[in-house]
Amino acid sequence: MVSEQEIVERLFEVYKLNRRYAEQKYGRFMPGRGQFNCLLVLDEKGTLTQKDLAAYLAIRSTSTGELLKKLAEKGLIQKEVDPKDKRSHLISLTEAGKEEAQRMKEKRSQAHQEMLTYLTAEEKQAFGQALAKIEQFYLEKEADVD
Repeated sequence: MVSEQEIVERLFEVYKLNRRYAEQKYGRFMPGRGQFNCLLVLDEKGTLTQKDLAAYLAIRSTSTGELLKKLAEKGLIQKEVDPKDKRSHLISLTEAGKEEAQRMKEKRSQAHQEMLTYLTAEEKQAFGQALAKIEQFYLEKEADVD
């Protein structure tokens, strides 16, 4: 019988192996996790203020500023002064940013499919249900803290 500690340790080890494998296989596709998440949020939500983007990413505004600087240098985002509040900036993807976000989503989808090829349909179902239970546990604990 596998202990709970071994299960959790294996989960974290699989996470690390997955990141390392993805970086080796997809190289440039794997920008920093923050950049990756930022592009995906902007692709999904559209134009956002820097403050709203920071909230979606759950990071400090100063960290968001550093992240946006890197993405702007790569030509993936654009910043414009918010006409409603001149102190604020609106952040959106450039065409290159939209293309990069789409490419990253496709690569992520391929990686996810590949990762689960070793599981049977029943194992995938059971794994998904187990993860959903763990997720629910943390969501309930998070709600208790608020």
